[in-house]
Amino acid sequence: MLKQRSYMDQDPIIPVAEQVTPRIHSAIKTVVLSSGMTVFGIMLALLLIEVGFRLLHNAPPPNWRDRPNVYFVPEGAPTLQDVAHEVVKPAGTYRIAVVGDSFTFAPYMQFDDAFPKRLERWFNLNTTQPRVDVINYGVPAYSTNHEVPVVVRAVVEQADLIVVQITLNDPELKPYTPQQLLLEKNKFGALELPDTWIFRHWHSLVFALTRLHNNETRRNYTKKFFDLFERKATWDNFRGSWEHIAHIGKKKGVPVVAVIFPLFGVPVDESYPFWPIDQKITKLLASLNVPALDVTEIYRGIPVERLQVLPGEDFHPNEIAHRMAAEAIYTWLVSNKIVPVEISAKVTVPARIGISLPQLE
Repeated sequence: MLKQRSYMDQDPIIPVAEQVTPRIHSAIKTVVLSSGMTVFGIMLALLLIEVGFRLLHNAPPPNWRDRPNVYFVPEGAPTLQDVAHEVVKPAGTYRIAVVGDSFTFAPYMQFDDAFPKRLERWFNLNTTQPRVDVINYGVPAYSTNHEVPVVVRAVVEQADLIVVQITLNDPELKPYTPQQLLLEKNKFGALELPDTWIFRHWHSLVFALTRLHNNETRRNYTKKFFDLFERKATWDNFRGSWEHIAHIGKKKGVPVVAVIFPLFGVPVDESYPFWPIDQKITKLLASLNVPALDVTEIYRGIPVERLQVLPGEDFHPNEIAHRMAAEAIYTWLVSNKIVPVEISAKVTVPARIGISLPQLE
């Protein structure tokens, strides 16, 4: 006969909460441990990246400026563009007018470092030749439509040759006539971060953010200028202005030539994005019988920081870029017999490392 178990003999009933709690604690412990290992791994990886980055990129950021402390102005000059010149050209003078925007005017530079004045010096090197005046008519922020009346003025002032400098923002439509640069932040310039502890010490993060910023600004920078040459209103403005300039030169019997400058916000290399725009401009000028020189190629492979007047801040060409442009323009004008042969330099040498002149034939 089976003995009936009493209440006291039955197995104790363990509350459900007490059965589940150890499992929850174990799961939480596993999650916390796993999460901790993950966070530790991430922190270790970031630390190794930072150490490696600092070993490979240990150069401090540039902290210098080389702009003039003061800008010299010729006595009697009516503007900051150039020396004063007579409206009526002096007898025996060959006069070249250079019309353009800020790339011709040359902001943040001494006026005689701009490419027009370099041309003037080089065209006056011979002892027996006509006097050559190269007048800088450049005005910052001008578009091509603003330059049409300047071309008219150059004709009135008896220019023998008119050189019109082209920048890729020339099609811009402005409801006013500029006189100077708009002093605003360059939205395509270098990344600016808050001066906080994290950005002062986490170099690899700053590097990554800078790369993302540069990629985005390059896309926006490229789009801005392509839009100017693809939109009907701005393209018509550019084309119509050049048709007018070409007509003025032909009607008045004054040769007009064009010089196309690159944009110095991106390097001139295989990935330089603006070659199609240069080709479109060159095709237009050819249809108008305007001789044109594109100086973009001479800057190929040179870091843009070496060519910018304020590296990373202002993308106008500096003294090096102006000197290179002047050399290219001088050579092109002489070799194509656009200027009189008697004003081209009779003596040039391939190197200048000592005082002795080489034997000249």
